[in-house]
Amino acid sequence: MGGQGNRNIVEFTPKQSEAMDAISSEKYTFILFGGAMGGGKTFWGLSALLIMCEVFKGSRWCVIRENNEKIRTTTIPSFKKLKASGKLRESPYEYTHPNGSQIIFKGENYDNDKNLDWLKGFECSGFLFEEINECQQDTLDIAFGRAGRWESTPRPNPIILSTCNPTNNWVKDLIYKRWQTDELPKKWLYIQSKVTDNPHLTDEYIENLKNMPRYKYMVFVEGNWDVQLKVGGEFYKCFELDKHVGECKYNPDLPLHVSWDENVNPYLPCGIFQIEGKDIRMIDEIAGINPNNKIEWVCREIKRKYHGHKSGMFIYGDATSQKDDVKQEKGHDLFKLVMQYLSDFKPSKRVLSSNPSVTMRGNWINTILENNLGGISVAIDENCTKSINDFVMLKEAADGTKHKEMETDPKTKVRFQKYGHFTDLFDYMICSAFNSEYIQYQNGERKVNFAVVEQEKPLSRYF
Repeated sequence: MGGQGNRNIVEFTPKQSEAMDAISSEKYTFILFGGAMGGGKTFWGLSALLIMCEVFKGSRWCVIRENNEKIRTTTIPSFKKLKASGKLRESPYEYTHPNGSQIIFKGENYDNDKNLDWLKGFECSGFLFEEINECQQDTLDIAFGRAGRWESTPRPNPIILSTCNPTNNWVKDLIYKRWQTDELPKKWLYIQSKVTDNPHLTDEYIENLKNMPRYKYMVFVEGNWDVQLKVGGEFYKCFELDKHVGECKYNPDLPLHVSWDENVNPYLPCGIFQIEGKDIRMIDEIAGINPNNKIEWVCREIKRKYHGHKSGMFIYGDATSQKDDVKQEKGHDLFKLVMQYLSDFKPSKRVLSSNPSVTMRGNWINTILENNLGGISVAIDENCTKSINDFVMLKEAADGTKHKEMETDPKTKVRFQKYGHFTDLFDYMICSAFNSEYIQYQNGERKVNFAVVEQEKPLSRYF
């Protein structure tokens, strides 16, 4: 891109300058900038378009936000702060640069235009998606076909700029996950910018951010894509990030409660808990990802992490995994292998003879999460991100059970349950560890007797 001296119009942070250099290189057709709040993503995106207006006389650019209201209340106020030298017209919002270049501000308005008819005939030099995670992937797909359609002299290469915060929708799958594995398309670029990358923010501002709930701080300030916020319709509707997520330290003087869900795709999950009185703390999670989705590998990890633990170990999990040849090749059930591999810890098996009803145990656990029913409390360590995501993202089906959302691995083409593996092993553990409390709750509606196999001590308490 010519005319780089025009970048002196604004003062960029090092990360913003990196992103501007990427635009100037003309190597990229798509750039995602941000991944956290406070990184200067909006300032960068709007400033970049102003510079493009200056460099490419008569060019035409489009800013897209989720809807017109967000354009009016968020994007336009930010744009006005730049004090651009051209004229800004309202209703609809259009900026005209002194050299005739334009910036058009458009709400995606998908709810009112699911066919995106407004975009299909739209011509422009390029786009800026503000908070692209709030928009539809279809909108981006169409935009690739519309960028570069506007005639101007000189004519810029088609480019789409975008910003966002960490999200768990198509943006994460299409961009972030592929960036992590170095599989982004050759002409795509992701630049992560956090609060710490913005020297223009005051110490007071940064310090005030620490008052944010820890979990939200991880998402919006630290830019952690592996943790998510509730959006509605959850199976564990009473699970609250601020209430149930925190720091849960390992206590060598308490037993380890190890729970399993026999699964291989997308991983073999194992949860490590400690219980003190009626306080349940999940201190660790282990996910054996292919080719390490084997019981032996996960057990080696447990032995590595908790080497020398002398305070006892109890084993929980899916009751159906007590059958031979469920998913193992050697003719052993999961628990026989676990007891063998973890024999140094002298484990005791605490597995129910059958799994409790999904709906019933869900109602009971939600009641515990809501008001500490029976004095039972639950806390999940903030580093157990897969478990937390299960609590947050697992949806409730129409019949009150767990909605088994399926996903296909793009490489192996294997279908697997997207969420629920870690919460299943949590269910098995709590229903066994507090079996008497669960039966008492259940008997309020119907009387059912649960038997426990291979127990060495009363189920009600393990210490």
